[in-house]
Amino acid sequence: MSASPLETRPTTGGRPLRFFLGREPLPDEETMAQLSRLALARGLVHHVAVLPDIHRKERHPSPTGTSFAAAGAIVPRAVDTGICCGMRVVRTGVAADAFTAPVLDALFTGLMASIPLVEHEREVLSEQEVEDILVRGGSWSRERFSLADAELARIEDGGTMPTDAGDPARIVAAIPRKALRKGRRTFRTLGGGNHFLELQEIVEVLDQDLARALGLARGETVFMLHTGSRSLGSRTMKAHLERLEPLWQPASDGSPLWSLPADSEDGRAFARAVSAASNFGFANRIAITEQLRAVVRGVLHDDSLELPLLVDCAHESIRPETWNGEQVWVHRHGGSRALPPSHCALHPVFSRTGQPVPIPGSMGDASYIGVASEGAVDAFCSVNHGAGRVMDKPEAQARFTGQGVEAEMREKRIRLYRYGAGDIAEQAPGSFKDVSRVVDAMREHDLARPVVRLRPLATLKG
Repeated sequence: MSASPLETRPTTGGRPLRFFLGREPLPDEETMAQLSRLALARGLVHHVAVLPDIHRKERHPSPTGTSFAAAGAIVPRAVDTGICCGMRVVRTGVAADAFTAPVLDALFTGLMASIPLVEHEREVLSEQEVEDILVRGGSWSRERFSLADAELARIEDGGTMPTDAGDPARIVAAIPRKALRKGRRTFRTLGGGNHFLELQEIVEVLDQDLARALGLARGETVFMLHTGSRSLGSRTMKAHLERLEPLWQPASDGSPLWSLPADSEDGRAFARAVSAASNFGFANRIAITEQLRAVVRGVLHDDSLELPLLVDCAHESIRPETWNGEQVWVHRHGGSRALPPSHCALHPVFSRTGQPVPIPGSMGDASYIGVASEGAVDAFCSVNHGAGRVMDKPEAQARFTGQGVEAEMREKRIRLYRYGAGDIAEQAPGSFKDVSRVVDAMREHDLARPVVRLRPLATLKG
């Protein structure tokens, strides 16, 4: 029997806060204040789901690890501007002992050479190709990379977010031209900060039946990828926020969590921008995976390796969805869309298992792969997207050093590959929560069932 989440109603009013936490205490005072402000946002219905990895980020008005539904309204600043930031997992079928130090060096050298951190030196797409991605998303990728329908079925919405516009020109018009031009160079790039590409070994199978159904076996390896729509998405979101905020933010309270009527012209244009940028985010992860497959096959001298996709899901999204029979706009900030078996009736595997959900820890700690449980419906079909932070990046930079982080990784026998940009101290393993406790909370509340535990063998960071 699953645990009942704690529900409180902020003293300032608004919708209830429903906490899907483990045995740890409620969030700190400042995080609770942000949650209380979020509960007051116009258009919210039901409750705000507070996920097990709840944490604050500097300069963001809403905590990471939240999901909620709004009726006829969009709350633009409730999610991050890195729209369609998300995770994907690729199975290798290759045993961990095949990845010796020389093989890893060759592999990650090849990946860094072909998957840039920020942007390519030259355009890799034409303007027309970027526009096609914005409009057609997954179908463009299917044609470009000859993807099978079975692979697209493992990507959220098949890699194409829904939109109200039948006219492609209206979708493209929602993306600023400067952002669109950035897409020509940022396609197939990883990005810095907490984005990563990691090779992981399955060290423990927690549910034999589910692992077998998903093709996961102890001793084998997977790649876990975390990236999104890159500067095309962030520039698009920031441009819309700068234009809309003076028009829609109430002068009376000045709350950053203002709402936008979904059926207004501004609301429809913003939703088109979210959809188009999300399509680019899915296409970016697809393109990186195609390059990953080519490099792995070359380094291992085995063109027969399939490296099949397990799942791809976004964790920064605003989407029209049907939830318990209602038409609502579901907002996920640091929350992966997670469909339980009852919501996957048409999928040949997920209808039995539930949608797989990646649960990364820090780069120096375990990660997990789980499957969505029926309790995820109570969190608007959402689960947390990782362990979550215990300290924000500035605090981590003050507490840790880059040299110390690199020494810790060597001590744990995890090979760290870097492009050489950014301060790795902000990603110190000690700045993240204990992922096992977060997974326990997910299981206790029936959000997800853990299937396998993984340990990092090598990780690529900015």
